[in-house]
Amino acid sequence: SDKKESHKNGRGDDTFNANNVDSNSFDVKDVIIDHWQNGQQLWSISEDSTFAKDGETIVTVGHPSVNSVVPLDLLRYIYLPEHPHHRLLDPGTRTISYLKARSFFPVKLLNLRDKKRILVTGGAGFNNLDHWIGHPNFELIRHDVVDPFMIEVDQIYHLACPASPPHYQYNPIKTIKTSVMGTINMLGLAKRVKARFLLTSTSEVYGDPEEHPQPETYWGNVNPIGPRACYDEGKRVAETLTYGYMHQDNVDVRVARIFNTFGPRMNENDGRVVSNFIMQALKGEDLTIYGDGQQTRSFQYIHDLIDGLILLMNSDYKEPVNLGNPDEYTIMEFAEFIRNEVNPNSKHIRLPGTTDDPKQRKPDISRASEFLGWSPRWSLKQGINETVQYFRQQLAAGIIEC
Repeated sequence: SDKKESHKNGRGDDTFNANNVDSNSFDVKDVIIDHWQNGQQLWSISEDSTFAKDGETIVTVGHPSVNSVVPLDLLRYIYLPEHPHHRLLDPGTRTISYLKARSFFPVKLLNLRDKKRILVTGGAGFNNLDHWIGHPNFELIRHDVVDPFMIEVDQIYHLACPASPPHYQYNPIKTIKTSVMGTINMLGLAKRVKARFLLTSTSEVYGDPEEHPQPETYWGNVNPIGPRACYDEGKRVAETLTYGYMHQDNVDVRVARIFNTFGPRMNENDGRVVSNFIMQALKGEDLTIYGDGQQTRSFQYIHDLIDGLILLMNSDYKEPVNLGNPDEYTIMEFAEFIRNEVNPNSKHIRLPGTTDDPKQRKPDISRASEFLGWSPRWSLKQGINETVQYFRQQLAAGIIEC
């Protein structure tokens, strides 16, 4: 759209009046948001087109078949940090005691026949939930999935478990308890209330694969006593439990095997290659490569993953499904890509490789394509540019220390 609308208060700061957007019928052409602070425009997404892998311009995320389409500019308004409260409130209703649905980020509301109550596990430490606090359709619950939990829901997205090697290796017993006991508890809940259950498994179930690319029929090559085993084997057991509950108790289950994913709001101290390289380049540091740099990875952007999870949950397909981007890069190629995109002055530093680090990783997404109609839309370049912008603004705002 050529039309831009920016609502600025007397200070020159950008405010967004959610009352101007019909949450049930908004059009992506109606809302183009420019960001301002102290009278200065910080960025304007609309002027820089975002192109999909097929060359089409990306203006929305989500999928029409499950009524999840959202304007991309609105999501950017949420996850970029010029607005420290991340809550889209009408200027006249900013107090927490007077929050209504219209004061928040506009979402499409399902009709009464299709409405569902959905439980998502794995919110501990997430900083992408604060803009929903106080919304009448949102409830944040503090609970450890290792302990049983009672609630009435229609769908369960079971995401709880640290996925970063430094994080899950810090407390391996807690990691495997989360995968095993947490999954038992959520499956037990799904059984009791007859909810549909989706397990977010991982490409790590393939270990250091001897089959390339990896189809869902590949059983994997995992070291059961290595430093990564607490996560790898925990997820493998979680899959076993999931299908055990399906066969024995007729629980309605879905399993997604997620490959490397990145995007705005990921932890800058995640410890994996995307955040490591971006933060090092932004800080003017050299990029650390573990091993010879010839190991390969496939990187998918977060919006593609979310589309895949929602499509899988709302499909009739019950077998495991790979969700990942089949574009494959060596770590050395990826380091050079980040260097060129972010800071050409950064150099490479070689460090000893880590134990059981997979030599190659690439998803076969034939199932996702055939049964879900899903394939990644975002190119690596577009996703990295979006993520770099997020980290750069975090640094500029002092939220991340240099």
